[in-house]
Amino acid sequence: MKKQIFAVCDPEMVYVRRFCDYINKKETFPFEAAAFTSRETLEAFCQKEEVKVLLISEHIFELSLKEKIRGDVLILSDSETEEDKKIYKYQSCESVLRKVMNVCTAEGSQEIPKPRRYGNLHMIGLYTPVHRCLQTGFAMTLGEILAKNHKTLYLNFESFSGFSRRIDREFMTDMSDLIYYVSNAREALFYKLKGMTGTFQNLDYIPPVFSCMDLARITLDQWLSMFQELEKHTEYEYVILDLSEHIQGLFDILRMCEKIFTLVREDDGAIAKLYHYEKLLERADYEDIMKKTRKYRLPFIRNLSFDVQELTYGELAEHARKLLKEELYES
Repeated sequence: MKKQIFAVCDPEMVYVRRFCDYINKKETFPFEAAAFTSRETLEAFCQKEEVKVLLISEHIFELSLKEKIRGDVLILSDSETEEDKKIYKYQSCESVLRKVMNVCTAEGSQEIPKPRRYGNLHMIGLYTPVHRCLQTGFAMTLGEILAKNHKTLYLNFESFSGFSRRIDREFMTDMSDLIYYVSNAREALFYKLKGMTGTFQNLDYIPPVFSCMDLARITLDQWLSMFQELEKHTEYEYVILDLSEHIQGLFDILRMCEKIFTLVREDDGAIAKLYHYEKLLERADYEDIMKKTRKYRLPFIRNLSFDVQELTYGELAEHARKLLKEELYES
């Protein structure tokens, strides 16, 4: 099915190309972006193709253009504005696009693409902007407790996870290989997935991406395809996502999660980081993430063990069970 056309017209060529590249990399988005730097080339294009949405600079726009565009016309403004049909130009591509779709949806002409959900695959996300909060140990403990009664997979998205050292194993493949097979050789995916999945105690895992450079290059759509294939080819009920800000599409992945656990501390630096994170969610129109987030402060744990054989014992496991009982089910 051919995608509808989303035209972007602005005299700044770099801006237009960057924004259109952002749109065209979103495989699940129902529009194809077309870039223009002058009104004349835009008008010539409109004589041949139907433009569903036009985003145009206030310096180029003329009222006569509305007669040539069947869809919505929105204005890129150089200054911040509260007008419905005007959008502040100098903000993130995600924020601009979301405002465009919100305006179109309010007028009943477009539908904002919703995050995909994958059957019975329940996604639990752990993310905190505050480092050294025991997020990974807590995520693995949650996963191990869930895995006693449910088929559960643990995925780590840190740049330097130290995972092989933590569980004392070396890996020949990792999640980047899984992404390759999802993108290029799906016919072999089922067998490759079986071969790269490991287990400690009852919890399954796929080794994290070893190279931070490879991790940064994986796109949101590739992550979404991976989740979809996991649902198709496995019987997992829960996936524990141990997330970091080093991945593309962090907020969109958090938005897909049924539950989000954010570990916090009470010192001034930690409070400031959390405030910054929540303000960014607000400004980027991701407030829904906060609504399903449970902030949780772990008390000081005296006898903390990093032995994966002891994940379900001790104080950390007690707190994990308490949280699961309160937020998910009677474990």
